[in-house]
Amino acid sequence: MAVDILHRLRGFFARESTQGLDSVEREDLTQAQLRATRPIVSGVLLCGAVLLAIITVFEVAGATPSIGYPGWLQMLMASVVAGCAAAVARLPQWQHRLVLTLLATLLLGIFMSMPLPGAIGQLALRTGLFQLLPLALMALMVRPVSLLAFALLIVAMAQLRIVLYGAPGTGSALYWLYTLTTIGFGLVLAGYRSDFAVSAWRMRRRLVQQASTDPVTGLLNRNGWSERAEAAHARAAAAGVPLALVVLDIDFFKRINDRLGHDGGDAVLQRLGAIMQARAGVRGCAARIGGEEFAVLLEGHDAGSARTFAEYVRGEFGGEHEGAVTTLSAGVAEHRPGETLRELMRRADLALYAAKREGRDRVCVAPVS
Repeated sequence: MAVDILHRLRGFFARESTQGLDSVEREDLTQAQLRATRPIVSGVLLCGAVLLAIITVFEVAGATPSIGYPGWLQMLMASVVAGCAAAVARLPQWQHRLVLTLLATLLLGIFMSMPLPGAIGQLALRTGLFQLLPLALMALMVRPVSLLAFALLIVAMAQLRIVLYGAPGTGSALYWLYTLTTIGFGLVLAGYRSDFAVSAWRMRRRLVQQASTDPVTGLLNRNGWSERAEAAHARAAAAGVPLALVVLDIDFFKRINDRLGHDGGDAVLQRLGAIMQARAGVRGCAARIGGEEFAVLLEGHDAGSARTFAEYVRGEFGGEHEGAVTTLSAGVAEHRPGETLRELMRRADLALYAAKREGRDRVCVAPVS
């Protein structure tokens, strides 16, 4: 058990579960965890407010001894904590949420586990009851700075109790062991939660990639392309930048497939996919949208530069490949103001059909006006 705890602590702070992720992926993972844990953190704080209110009712009713604070003040603090919980659920900045979470925890710690002089008979029980809250909250913290802040808050409150009330009857060593155990278990639970979140995030990424990627070429499939292309189309339309669509089709692919077999046909598809991806770069959205039909949406390109792109791809792809001559035809269409992606696609398809009619192995451009 001790070895497992040490491993979890080391793994959490070393971020072993996030190895291989770049900075963008790490931030995406962090934001996903924050979105998932934010309502739970808010819920834990709200539970703390309700618990303080219930304790106050018990004290007023005489069901449990008071720790010296007026009932109205404890109810007011419970309301403040509830307000912090509501704000944590809504505030966009994590720094603001952390400050409010720490403030709410501090208020709960004071009014639940720090009696006024002369009312310290329930100090041990009240302290144990309060410690459940920071333990639960630490398990939900995502950023290391948040964990560190909670650990420091727990230590500071533990030290304040000793200053105010002296060392407990069991001795300060056992008291500090109890405090550090609370922090340790909070870190272990946070590590388990983090590992689970990373695993779930990686699995989701794999499923999304599998659902949107063509397994033969590694390009986007039709579903993935539709989503990415719609986003690129919206960006270009909003920014007023040129946008062009190139649709490509391998000429007589069935003959090539019959001659080379399915593995050879897949190799031809992979070669075209690699050429397109290399030429399209980061600003191009390339996909295999059918059997031997490909498309690439080029942001910042007009009809002329898109045609140049298509000619480069056609030139690199054309030639003899394992005994089979490979050529392709392409249609190019430049986006018109107010034109939908579907309309742009239809004009590019018409240009492709024109290239087929004119003898294949060529690029045709749809009229812009």
